[in-house]
Amino acid sequence: MSTENFVPTAPSQRIESIDVLRGWVVLGILTINIVFFGLPYVVGGNPTLFGTFEGVDVFAFICSQVVFEGAQRTIFSMLFGAGVLLFIERLTADERHTRIGGLYYRRMIGLMLFGLIDMYLLLWFGDIIFLYGFVGLFLYFLRNVSTKTLLTLSGILLVISTLMFGGIQALKVFMIEPGIERALEKVERGEGLDRLETEYLEMYNEFVDVEDQIVQEVEAKQQGYLSAYPYIVDMINLAQWVALPMYSFWDVVLMMMMGMALYRLRVFDASRTVRTYLTMALVGFGIGVSINIYEVYTTVSQNYSISSQVQWTYHLGRLAMAIGYIGAIMLICKVGVLPSVRSSLAAVGRMALTNYLVQSILALVYFILLGYFGQLRYHELYYVVFGIWVLQLVYSPWWLKRFRYGPAEYLWRRWTYGRGVSNRL
Repeated sequence: MSTENFVPTAPSQRIESIDVLRGWVVLGILTINIVFFGLPYVVGGNPTLFGTFEGVDVFAFICSQVVFEGAQRTIFSMLFGAGVLLFIERLTADERHTRIGGLYYRRMIGLMLFGLIDMYLLLWFGDIIFLYGFVGLFLYFLRNVSTKTLLTLSGILLVISTLMFGGIQALKVFMIEPGIERALEKVERGEGLDRLETEYLEMYNEFVDVEDQIVQEVEAKQQGYLSAYPYIVDMINLAQWVALPMYSFWDVVLMMMMGMALYRLRVFDASRTVRTYLTMALVGFGIGVSINIYEVYTTVSQNYSISSQVQWTYHLGRLAMAIGYIGAIMLICKVGVLPSVRSSLAAVGRMALTNYLVQSILALVYFILLGYFGQLRYHELYYVVFGIWVLQLVYSPWWLKRFRYGPAEYLWRRWTYGRGVSNRL
C-alpha cells in the first residue's frame, strides 16, 4: 500500500487537554508499576511478605492504593479509545478515507511491536502497549457504533466484571477461608483431611509460604540481565498470554468503549461547562476515594488476607476516581490556570509512548543492571518515582522545543504512514 501522500498529525492540531490528561496518567501509572519493577511480584498483593514494611511504608502503600491504583490504567484505556476515533476522524477529514483501514492496522501492529520490545527486550512483564495494540485491532469495528450503544455495552461489561469480582470475593470469604481454617484446625488436632480440605491447605501454604519464590526472584533479578531474562519471560507468559483472553482483553475493551463515548460527548476537549467538570470531579472523587479507603482499610485490617486481594467494589472505585481526575484536569484546562504545569504535562503526554518506554528502560537499568532489585523499602521506591517524574517533566518540553515528535512517536508514525517526515523543528 502506498502512503506517499499521507502525513502524520501536526503538533498544532493536537488537543491540549487530552495531552495534559495523558501526561498526568503516564506519570501516575508509574506509582503502581514501580512496586513490580523494584520488588518481588507477591509484594504487589501483600507488601508484608518481603523486607521491612512499617511506618512510612504503610503510609506509602495506602496513598498509592487510594490515589492511583486502577484509576491511571482506566484513564489510559479511555484515552486510547478516544484516540482511535480521533485518528479515524482526522484521516477522513483530509480525504484519506479510502485508506483508513490500512493505515489504522499498520498503526496498531506498530504499537504491538513496541509492546513486544517492552516485554521481551526491556523485560517489563506488566506492559500494556501490546495489549492496547491487540485490542485496537478489534476496536476498529466499533468506530461507527452509536454513543448510546457504546455506553450500553461498556455498562454491561462493567456489571459483569463487578459481579465476577464479587463472586470471587464471596468464594474466598465463605468457602476458601473457612475451609482453610477447618483444615488448619484438623492438622493441629492430628486429624486426617479430605480431598477439598487438602486443596485448601495447599492453597494456604502457597499464599503464606512464598519464601522460596521470593528468594528465586531476587536472586535471578539481582544477577543481571541474562540471569533475569528467563525468569521474567516466564512471568510475561503468565501475566500477558494467560490473563489476556480471560480478563485483560475485556477489561480494556470496557474502558476503551467508555472512552470512545466520552470523546463523542466532547468531554475530553474541555468544551463542556465548568459545572459539568466540577460535578465530575466532586462526585467522582467523593465516591472513588470513599470506596478506595474502604478497600484499603479492609485489606490492612485483614492483614492482607486472601479474600482482601479481590473486592467487588474495585471497578466502581477505579472508574469513579478516573471520572474525578478527568473532571479536575478538564476543569483546569478550561479555566486556564497553572499554565506552566499544563505545558509540562502536555509535553509528557505528547511523548506518552516514549515516556512509558523510558520508564521501563530506567527501571531495567536501575533494578536489574545495577542490581537494586529488592534493595529498597516500599516507601523508598517512590524516591525513584519522583526522580523519574522530574526527569520526564524536564526533558519532554526540552525535546519538543527542538523536535515535532518524541523518538518513539516519530518511529511509530513513520511505520504507520510508510515514509518519514522531518522531525526537527
